[in-house]
Amino acid sequence: MNDNCIYKGMCDIECTPRCMKYLEMNYLLETSNIPKSKRKINTLIPDSIDVKAFEKLAGIRDNIVDFVQGGKSLYIFSNKVGNGKTTWAIKLMLQYFNEVWAGNGFKVRGIFVNVPTFLTMNKNIISLPDRDFEIMREELPYVDLVIFDDIASTKLSDYDYNMLLTYIDQRVVGEKAIIYTGNIIPDHLNDYVGDRLASRICGKNGMRVMLKGSDKR
Repeated sequence: MNDNCIYKGMCDIECTPRCMKYLEMNYLLETSNIPKSKRKINTLIPDSIDVKAFEKLAGIRDNIVDFVQGGKSLYIFSNKVGNGKTTWAIKLMLQYFNEVWAGNGFKVRGIFVNVPTFLTMNKNIISLPDRDFEIMREELPYVDLVIFDDIASTKLSDYDYNMLLTYIDQRVVGEKAIIYTGNIIPDHLNDYVGDRLASRICGKNGMRVMLKGSDKR
């Protein structure tokens, strides 16, 4: 009955329009800003060169509640495109949703932020008000988990830099979990986002996973 249910074809609960698992999970997805095309549980097959990286990410996934509650950070990076960085980041968020949906009470738990799109909308909202976007911005410092996807992909103006740093700093100070994805290796991040942002993305307590496999799009 719930054709857009993330658990379709893999759930043993009777499917009804009032299924609480569906309603709670659907709320988490609708408030997450995850693109609708990516709101599904995907199976990724690693190239041989990425087996250890996938194993590390699977370990984080299997302990995602500890990761989030510990306010940890993760940078998934590669100098190649399309090899699973964003998909893995979303898989981790979906797994967290899967762990906390029961009794969630329709609370926003995670937000996906495509950084280039976010920066553009943040400027546009000055002349084109968007209440949904404003609500999302208000939630960013406080939700359990945020994905900053495709960070360092565009040159940052001073305004963009300060705004992005403010949101990230608020989460770091509040010990809130963050997942970053990007195409810049850690040693070169400061060339793209400056020393202060680079230190937040690859802080001494943060985890890093590099993907080296081929384009899977």
